[in-house]
Amino acid sequence: MTRAKKITNDIAQNMNTQKVLLRILLISSVLLFSVYIYLIGSITFNVVARKSLQKTVTELTSDVNKLELTYLKNINTIDKNYALSKGFVDVNQNIFVARNINTVAIR
Repeated sequence: MTRAKKITNDIAQNMNTQKVLLRILLISSVLLFSVYIYLIGSITFNVVARKSLQKTVTELTSDVNKLELTYLKNINTIDKNYALSKGFVDVNQNIFVARNINTVAIR
């Protein structure tokens, strides 16, 4: 007899082996079904979240476009007198900062 036939005969005649195989089959079926339900639920919730994010992006893009139009409308009204009325001052002497690579800070 080949090894496969011996195993088949052992399964056919031994009730304990059949019970163990049935338990393994049932447990693996339940586990696979649980994983399947989890994946389907995850996909569904991800699709809903994506649709919600697309709606939010559309609303934000619309708001940005409105702000750009407001900016373009108001840019011609800003002049030196308007800036001075808002508290800005005219600078007479410009101060620039330069990095001297020959100086090293030592602690």
